[in-house]
Amino acid sequence: MQKTNSQETPVINLIEITKDLTAILNEEMDCLKTQRPFEIKKFQKRKNILSASYQKELNNIKINGGLASAGSGEIVRRLKKESREFQLTLEKHHRFIKAKKNLSERMIQEISIEVANQNGSNSKYGRDAKISPTSINNKTTSLAINETI
Repeated sequence: MQKTNSQETPVINLIEITKDLTAILNEEMDCLKTQRPFEIKKFQKRKNILSASYQKELNNIKINGGLASAGSGEIVRRLKKESREFQLTLEKHHRFIKAKKNLSERMIQEISIEVANQNGSNSKYGRDAKISPTSINNKTTSLAINETI
């Protein structure tokens, strides 16, 4: 095993954190693909900790002279490779979440339109500002939405 100097340690830590964040994003996308969005909550605490650690290690590298003073060229290449993989996964995750959000919003909008069409569009109040008898028969249906996408 190769010895690491103290300047390489933050870079090595950053590589491991980046790998872990990439893995979490992939697991979240798997949950969404397999219709298990409720399982995403279990990743949130770990993702927050890793994100804070990521920022901390970036600051440590910056304070200690940046990547130029981080050690061997091989370790910097590993960091760049993992960072590229992380960025690609992050972009894919963002697009996936946005697509699911848009789908959910359209579905809710279509349901709302259908409920409104089924209830009719007649006036709810008569001339004397009282609910008209025909409106009482057309009671509004309430929608209950769970957290499933």
